[in-house]
Amino acid sequence: MKSRFILFSFSDLKRKNKFSFTLIELIAAMGVFSLIMVMMMTLFLSAQHIWRKTSQESTVFENARIALDLMARDIQCTYYEPNKTLFWYKPATSYAAPDKLYNNPSICFIADTLVPPNPHCESKLCEIKYQLYGMTFGTKNASDGWLLRSATGDRKEDGSNNLYSASSNPTGKFKFYNFFTIKVRGGTPAAQVFTLDNGSSEDWQKVIPYVTALTFECNRRDGSVITGYSPSNPTTSYTLDKPKFDNTPLPFSIRVNITLLDMDSWNKWVAMVGSSSSEPAAAVTFRQQRERKFSKIILLGERGQGL
Repeated sequence: MKSRFILFSFSDLKRKNKFSFTLIELIAAMGVFSLIMVMMMTLFLSAQHIWRKTSQESTVFENARIALDLMARDIQCTYYEPNKTLFWYKPATSYAAPDKLYNNPSICFIADTLVPPNPHCESKLCEIKYQLYGMTFGTKNASDGWLLRSATGDRKEDGSNNLYSASSNPTGKFKFYNFFTIKVRGGTPAAQVFTLDNGSSEDWQKVIPYVTALTFECNRRDGSVITGYSPSNPTTSYTLDKPKFDNTPLPFSIRVNITLLDMDSWNKWVAMVGSSSSEPAAAVTFRQQRERKFSKIILLGERGQGL
């Protein structure tokens, strides 16, 4: 009886060994499993990279659509009376520091906008401005790469009166009728109707990021180009006595061109520029290869400008 029990135990052990793995088999299995895991991880990372890139490309197109639609609505709602209200198109300039910020083209006008600056405004008639700050290479600016919009209405953010009056409300910034004095920087509500800082208007608001270029092509009815008006001195006031006959009348049509980068490309481009005082050649090539340009023609038509 005792020996039969021992024989049964050895037989049971052999049966168990038949379903066991040797050390070599375990190592081989682990190697195959590791190889499969590496392949799966590579596939996952590749899919994640493609998804991220596609998502950023989609964001670029979405941002361009938002910006162009907003500008088109504002421009098409331009309020204009010949020699009574001002439309100022400032083309590209080459101001030195500290006015490099204002070297890009910009437009300033009066519009019955659908997007007033705050819910307190009683009228949708506002002073509207668009610009892109010029890149100050070597010096970082919080607004670099942002399309900027300024809207100044008849009410301030706190609901108080924003209509300019020399006697009763000299700090009000909203005025436009029969005012034709402009200034690039350092203006006041009493002296200028349009400035490119916030001297005579509300602060600039950020619309979309990663913008590398913003241009405007203003045209007359016959297709000829309106050259615009660029003050030779950014800190001097200029009065456009007869805007209809100056270089910055209300256009018949405006072509808006905006150029963007995706987020990763923008960050790499900024890193390539670094602390350089100008854009290195390698950074120029990198940027040009990855930029996306979008355009939209906005028709204002005949509004009494007689162009």
